[in-house]
Amino acid sequence: MSRREERNWRDDQVYRDRKHEPLVEKLVQADSRIFNHNKDLMVFAAMVGYSHDKFEPVSSDKIQITLGTYANTQQDTYIYLLALLKMKNATCLKCANLNDAVKIFEGYCNAGLSIIQSWMDENPGDPTGIDTLEKKIVEQALRNELRSQQSLNNDNLEVVF
Repeated sequence: MSRREERNWRDDQVYRDRKHEPLVEKLVQADSRIFNHNKDLMVFAAMVGYSHDKFEPVSSDKIQITLGTYANTQQDTYIYLLALLKMKNATCLKCANLNDAVKIFEGYCNAGLSIIQSWMDENPGDPTGIDTLEKKIVEQALRNELRSQQSLNNDNLEVVF
């Protein structure tokens, strides 16, 4: 394939499920927005989905963002990171496998948006969602800290000679 015939990966599409549009509008497009851009929320949602080990493929009713939009701010690295974590094989980063990497990101993002929506539903007294997200982020940070402390416990080390 010549240089001219190579596909432009920046034109590849990254999808999110349309059912999450009210949440996107609330967190990105409202006056009290938490995220500056849709892609920022999508990256956050994908990390939430991954941290909860939840994956939901996007339905056929979907909205697109070009991969180049993520690449412009180097947020496409999260797409590749999630693919590496899921596939545990660097071949997922080859151009030929890029669509698979994007599908992984989309699935975690879609699941993450569902989780975030459930958080919002549990807290109807927080119309902006700011307090709810802050609370969930702090809870996750505390869980991470606890895990970190537990893994540093030398009492459980076994040395074999």
